[in-house]
Amino acid sequence: MTEIAPRRIALIGFGEVGKTFAKGFIAAGWRDIRSFDILFDNSETGARLRETARTLGVAACASAASAADGAEVVISAVTATAAIDVAREAGRYLAPGQFFLDINSVSPDTKRSDAAAVAPSGAAYVEAAVMAPVAPYGLAVPMLLGGKGGAALKAILAPAGMKMEPVADEIGEASAIKMCRSVMIKGIEALAVECFMTARHYGVEDRIVASLNETFKPLDWEKLAGYLIERVVQHGRRRAAEMREAAETVACAGLEPTMTSATAVRQDWVADQVAEDPALKSIAEPDWRKTVDALLATLGTRKPAAAE
Repeated sequence: MTEIAPRRIALIGFGEVGKTFAKGFIAAGWRDIRSFDILFDNSETGARLRETARTLGVAACASAASAADGAEVVISAVTATAAIDVAREAGRYLAPGQFFLDINSVSPDTKRSDAAAVAPSGAAYVEAAVMAPVAPYGLAVPMLLGGKGGAALKAILAPAGMKMEPVADEIGEASAIKMCRSVMIKGIEALAVECFMTARHYGVEDRIVASLNETFKPLDWEKLAGYLIERVVQHGRRRAAEMREAAETVACAGLEPTMTSATAVRQDWVADQVAEDPALKSIAEPDWRKTVDALLATLGTRKPAAAE
C-alpha cells in the first residue's frame, strides 16, 4: 500500500449514497476522492457511473483495493447483501492507519461479522447507523458510530461537514438502534401502501385521510401518504433488504419477526411492480393517488366509479 494520504477518501459503492457523499466532500474542498462500484464493469450502467464520476472529479478505479490504496478513510456504501463480501475483501487489502466506515443498513450480528473480517488488516473498523434519508442532508445526515475508532474518525470527518455521534465502543449497538427504528419507519411505509391501495379501491381514501388527521393531530396525512408511498416506490428493493436484516435483529432478541418480515414482503412487492413499470418513479409525490391506481392496475383491480 502507498503511504496514507490525509483527506483521501475511498467510496466502495457509487450508488445514490456514494455519489451524494462524493459531491459533499468535493464541495467541502476534499478533492482526492476515489471510488469503486461492482457495476463499473457493466457496459451500459458502468459507462454512466464512470461518466458521473468523471464529471464530479472522482477517480473511478478498477477495484476496491485500488480505490482504497493510500486512503485515510474507506467508506463501504453498498447493498445490505453485499456488505459482508466487501468487508471480507477489505480485510485483505486494508492496512493499519486506515479507517473502514461501514454505513450499510444491516443487523448488529452482520456488523460484528464485518468487523471481524476487517480486523486482520489492522485497520480501524467503525460501524455507522444512518438515521435519516441521505439525499436531503448530504454529508450532514445524522450518523451514530460504534467501535473504538469512532471518536478519532469523527475528528477526521467533522471538518467536511459530517454529523457523527459515537455511541459505543462495542460493535452492534449503533446498528441495533438503526434496525429497531427501521422496524417502525419501514413498517409504517408498508402499511401506508397497503392501507391506501385498499382505500382507493373502495373509493374511501379521502375519508381515511380525514380520520387519520383527526386521530394523529397535527400530522397531515394527505402529505404524509404521498411521502411514505414515494419512499417505497423509489427505494423498495433496498428497504426490503434492510428489513430482512431487521428481521434477523428481531429474531436474535428471541421474538418471531412477524411484522418485520411482512414489511420486507410488501416493500419487495412494490419494487417488483416498479421493475415492470419504471414510470412509477416519475409520478410526483403529491399525486400519490396516481401511484396507487397504477399499483392497483397491476392486480387488475379497479376502484368504484364513484371514486373516480
